[in-house]
Order: sequence, then C-alpha cells, then structure tokens
Amino acid sequence: MGCNMDDGHTRFWVSDTGEGIAPEHQDRVFDRFYRVDAGRSRERGGTRLGLPICRAIVEALGGIISLASVPDRGTRVDILLPKGS
Repeated sequence: MGCNMDDGHTRFWVSDTGEGIAPEHQDRVFDRFYRVDAGRSRERGGTRLGLPICRAIVEALGGIISLASVPDRGTRVDILLPKGS
C-alpha cells in the first residue's frame, strides 16, 4: 500500500503477491457481483461489491481507478484523485 502526490493529484495503490487475475477477467472485476471463479469464490464468501463500490466513490470524486494483474504474481489497484477530493 502506498500514497504519493504529484501534479496536483493524489495517487493511492494497494498491491499483493497473490494468485493474480487472468487478463480476460480484469475488465470485469469492477462489475457488480462478477466472480472470476464462481466455484472457489463461494467458498471464500463475499458479495463481489468491494471494487464496484470503490469505483463509484472514486469516480464521484472525479478520480480514476485501475487494475493491473499478472496471474501467479499478484494484483495492483491504483486510484488517482484530483487535488482537493
């Protein structure tokens, strides 16, 4: 997790070294209720609303949220907010 300020923006990021997300699923993880692996996800619980809620908040503040992931290496979520948000 980290944070920095540049060019009047604040950037936050969270990363892990977990299993990652396959490229074909990365665009969909911000969709409400989307499950990458429906069978395994049920075991872990959750409603799959966390990233969609984050996206709604970030966009309401005039920001941008993005995700980069490499299978078997991890995922990073970046949030860029304009100054004063």
